[in-house]
Amino acid sequence: MNRPGRDIFIFAGGGSGGHLCPGIAVAEALKRLSSDCSVVFACSNRPVDRKLLEPLGYAMVPQPVLPVPRGPVGWDRFLRAWVRSSMQARRMLRDLRPAAVLGLGGFAAGPLVKRAGKSHIPTALLNPDAVPGIANRYLAGYSDVVFTQFAAAEEGFPARHRRRVRLVGCPVRRGFFEATRRQGIEAFGLDADKKTLLVFGGSLLASAVTDSAAAIAEDLEQLADSWQVLHITAEDKTAAVRDAHAGGRLGVHVMGYCDRMDLAMAAADLALCRAGASTLAELAATATPAVLMPYPHHRDRHQYINASDAVDTAAAMIADDSGDVAANAEALRRTLLPIMRSDDRLSVMRQAAEELSATDAADEVAGWLLRKTAADL
Repeated sequence: MNRPGRDIFIFAGGGSGGHLCPGIAVAEALKRLSSDCSVVFACSNRPVDRKLLEPLGYAMVPQPVLPVPRGPVGWDRFLRAWVRSSMQARRMLRDLRPAAVLGLGGFAAGPLVKRAGKSHIPTALLNPDAVPGIANRYLAGYSDVVFTQFAAAEEGFPARHRRRVRLVGCPVRRGFFEATRRQGIEAFGLDADKKTLLVFGGSLLASAVTDSAAAIAEDLEQLADSWQVLHITAEDKTAAVRDAHAGGRLGVHVMGYCDRMDLAMAAADLALCRAGASTLAELAATATPAVLMPYPHHRDRHQYINASDAVDTAAAMIADDSGDVAANAEALRRTLLPIMRSDDRLSVMRQAAEELSATDAADEVAGWLLRKTAADL
């Protein structure tokens, strides 16, 4: 393929930070490894995509594509959106003439990865979760390589495509490896003499995590002499979180959004969060122990499987999200609070977190994309 000027890479996917953040990490690695390239994100129409990508200055092309319906309703709308997105993908490939396409997983990766694979454009797929989703199982057949974080993921792909699976880890932005506790403490105005509990619900700001943490506000208040809380939640939840802690001595710093999660994790002595694949990779990169509340409503319960390595090595514990705030609060009293009350338990978890292998997968994925470009010249 004869390409004038800069090499263009299309990254297809979005809809959550779990899909976009690994892609952003690879985009950063491409810039480090080659100054003569640019990245275009073909993302979803969800607000989280714009929130994550706009501040970074990447070109964005929202797609009309929709998630695959889970039941008999919605298939007409899905198919119409797929056709429109496929036509858009064809125009993008024709006009941009990309050196390669990287699928970030999920429904928004579908049309472009399929079209690129059929057009014999070098195509790769990221699969950070331990259990491949519907879209990735389908798209593996149109990809030259599938990069995974967990060895168990290989068994989730059709047997005929498993030779394409390559275990590299989950791409993580360089800042997570480099941020220091001091930088994090200063960035958020925290007390350096107190330990910090970081509470967050991932890019979609899971309300169950926020509500469960707020429900144990009185318990946390008893730890005000040695702990503080950095709580990242949805904008419409910030007032409720502040109200839950009103009048207490516990230092609670509430944010409606955080664009420097590397600094937040670096500041944290313990995290309370979901068990998304990219979140776990970021926790490993910052050696942050965690109490995990895996999302319970996926049919395959893949967040529980994602968490198994961290739990098995004692870097994390599970607090089940039962869907009931009172029951969740009791689960946190059994898991989270004993860790916060015991420096010895926290130290053991911290040591285990430091021993988790956090690989620099972003450079490996970016290197593959660049090698494909060089081979095409």
